[in-house]
Amino acid sequence: MADPFAAAQPGAGPREVRLVIDDKAVSDSEVGRRGGAKVMVAAVAAAIAGIAMGWFVGSTWRERQLYNLVLADAKDVYKTASGASSRVEEAQKLIDQALKAAAPAPGKTVDVDFKALEELRKLEKPFPADAFSRKHYKAFGTATVDALFTYYNNTNLLWSKIGVIAAKSLAPANREGLLRAAKAAGELAKTDFGCVPFKDGDAFGCGLVAVNRSAEGKLTVVTRGGSYAKEAYAGQDLSSKTSDYVIMVDKGRSNEILGAQTNQFQTFARDLMEAKTLADQTVEIQGRLIQQLGDIAKLQSLN
Repeated sequence: MADPFAAAQPGAGPREVRLVIDDKAVSDSEVGRRGGAKVMVAAVAAAIAGIAMGWFVGSTWRERQLYNLVLADAKDVYKTASGASSRVEEAQKLIDQALKAAAPAPGKTVDVDFKALEELRKLEKPFPADAFSRKHYKAFGTATVDALFTYYNNTNLLWSKIGVIAAKSLAPANREGLLRAAKAAGELAKTDFGCVPFKDGDAFGCGLVAVNRSAEGKLTVVTRGGSYAKEAYAGQDLSSKTSDYVIMVDKGRSNEILGAQTNQFQTFARDLMEAKTLADQTVEIQGRLIQQLGDIAKLQSLN
């Protein structure tokens, strides 16, 4: 039986384990394959980073450019509205002046202020039709945009009304008629009217007269034949002393008859009242708009 502890038969010699630290021991093809992969990964990463950076820079630049455009438009609109304010306020002042003459305080004479109307006609519209078109309104609040276009529309309406007033009152053919109508309107405003009843057989009627009322409240009717004291009718029996009474006339309800000679002036005065309403509204909107636009115009553009 063989001794298990016996020395082993010598072989071809001891095996040698070699640690390779020289890169020459690795084949050139292996090195090329691994190196190429690393270069490709680096190139792709660089390309992705470049695309991302380009998008970020480009996007930021576009946003800055849009912001600057919006801000420039806001400042332009602010400048236009601010420049128009003095002219709108001047129109308001002249309209008030003309209306004060047409509807004076008690005791004052009704008149037509042609000088104010001439000055009003000379005022040019404060901005052209395209003043607020093709603008960027993204920086404006909804209230500001609404106020802007209400202001624009009101200004157009106001200047259109000014044109109508000037045409009706300043044309040579219209001046004389307007003055006559104004005088008639003045007389109508300070005169009361009444109807004195009379009896013709079994029928009743009444005649239109001017009525004066004294400080004590006593009534006197004025006719071509003279003045006569009357008592205000309040349901008394008219079968006897029929003409001792006077029935007062409501001038408002009788305006179509009593005011026939004043029609031209009444139209003129109504146009002035409409112009005043427009002017007052426009000035109020203008104040709010300039304040709102001014807050935006204070902002600085981005470099």
